[in-house]
Amino acid sequence: MTYRSESPAYAVLPRSARRVLAAIETAIGDGSSASVSYVDFRLDHHIGRRSVSPALKLLDHLGLIEIEPGPRLVNVFKLSNRWRTIDEIEAARLAALAREVQQHRRFGKPPGPKPLKPPKPMAVESATTGEITRGPKHVQRRVPSLPKMPWQDDGR
Repeated sequence: MTYRSESPAYAVLPRSARRVLAAIETAIGDGSSASVSYVDFRLDHHIGRRSVSPALKLLDHLGLIEIEPGPRLVNVFKLSNRWRTIDEIEAARLAALAREVQQHRRFGKPPGPKPLKPPKPMAVESATTGEITRGPKHVQRRVPSLPKMPWQDDGR
């Protein structure tokens, strides 16, 4: 079992992950590592952005590649030999673990509709008597004054 394509880890890969692995192998060529961005996956290899991230996670879990952060939001990929130690049962378990959807972090209860309360009147202390009043009982609203136009003149 010297070939990667005959391993149990490679056998559990979906087509999208195999395409991502082939793109990484092409980028590495004869070198030891290569940096491939999401734009490179999209433009050079015609792999959709939404399928790259789950495929990379699966390839990393199965020990086929190693991912290191690189400069300017580009990952550096290296081919790994960890896939040699994985049998069929372990490959199926790791693939299920990589495909598992994790919950988003929550910081408390989600906001729900709150009942509206009427605003409380402000408490004001009188300077002369020292009494606390809750504002006037009846506030008359001021209407803005606008100039009258000649056709609105009522003859005054």
